[in-house]
Amino acid sequence: MDNNPQPNRLPEKVVRRHAEILDAILPDFSKLVIEEGRPADGLLNGYLRAHRELGSRDRRFLSQALFSYFRWYGWTVGKLGLSRLDAALLGTALDLELLPQSFLYLEKRCNLPFEIEPMGAMSLEDKRSALNERFRQKDGFEPLETVGLVLEDFSSVVDPDRVESCVVEFQRRPPAWIRCRTGAAELKNALAEKSIPSSVHGTMADALSVEAGVSLANAIPKEAAQFVVQDISSQAVGRVADPKTGEEWWDCCAGAGGKALHLMDLMKDGKLLASDNRIPVLKELKKRARKHGIRHIRTQPFNAVNDEPFTKTFDGVLVDAPCSGWGTWSRNPDARWRASRRDVVQCATRQLKILNNVKWCVKPGGTLVYSVCTITRPETEEVVMNFLDHHSNFKLAPFANPLTGEQTDGQLQIWPWDADCDGMFIAKFVRDEA
Repeated sequence: MDNNPQPNRLPEKVVRRHAEILDAILPDFSKLVIEEGRPADGLLNGYLRAHRELGSRDRRFLSQALFSYFRWYGWTVGKLGLSRLDAALLGTALDLELLPQSFLYLEKRCNLPFEIEPMGAMSLEDKRSALNERFRQKDGFEPLETVGLVLEDFSSVVDPDRVESCVVEFQRRPPAWIRCRTGAAELKNALAEKSIPSSVHGTMADALSVEAGVSLANAIPKEAAQFVVQDISSQAVGRVADPKTGEEWWDCCAGAGGKALHLMDLMKDGKLLASDNRIPVLKELKKRARKHGIRHIRTQPFNAVNDEPFTKTFDGVLVDAPCSGWGTWSRNPDARWRASRRDVVQCATRQLKILNNVKWCVKPGGTLVYSVCTITRPETEEVVMNFLDHHSNFKLAPFANPLTGEQTDGQLQIWPWDADCDGMFIAKFVRDEA
């Protein structure tokens, strides 16, 4: 059956080359990710830089095949024991509602016991049932379970009542979110002119979603300075921080600066120190700030775990701490196979050290915001509890959930299903005036 009715068919030499490239790189990529803990996106980017002859359609094919391979790895390889090519093809069929031509050609090189059909429109439970039926005659077959799509330690550090829901969300690719710096209406119209559908979030009116995979830099280059690609859960951090005009803030783990830029946009007129222990990312932050016409961001190398805290104090300090990243598994499906409970515990220890180190830089009456893009208890509620137990001069500051408007007690766990987004935890503290 031909699942690709598109009129512009690729030459056979192109689809054959796709199959050959994938067959060649999958063994190394799989080993480097699963056994050595290397991120798949970094491996793919490195491969593409080394093979400049590959064009955009080659990149799309490889990206789709690799990330589908890792998204469904727990079932296709872990439980069913499929070959890597079979696993990549089946994973793509589980992800998509229409199989591109290269994957239809790839089927000729595979040995699946049934004719491949796209299953992207099916629920996870229906996919599980369909695969159990199609593979039940396989030697040594054991029925597939939802939790087989994540590592065994998952249930030990995530709220047990949320496990099934989390796994369902991890098997869906979320949309791309844009933070509109000058209002969503203009950008929405610009996207519509390019026939790119978009949706404005109901509560956060400057958050706009588009289908994942759309190259916004190419689609609306003239509007590039008017938006920042930033997940809505990340945008919520800035909203919770709520910096005021004229204040001075410190983003102590700034990375490439998405949250730092947001803080400056919210302050309009204020100052911000952005620090990180990686000098290259600080250079990237300065470049992004210039692109968006944002001044008054100062950068400084700083190791928030080990360096002596500054003597200067700030109206607000943002600790967007390095974490396990378990909230991003929808976007980074390979990350779940590079994770462990040990990583979570080590991250929680480091996060608490950072909070203990930078707390001295919060002015009396000032704000301390802690955020992590994860959903594990040790890195979220347990870090907050440990910090408060040892620092009576800080207390939680209640705030409204930016996604719903509902009041919180000063802590917010954003789950992937809350807004088709990454999982994110945010806590807001205030230091005593005394």
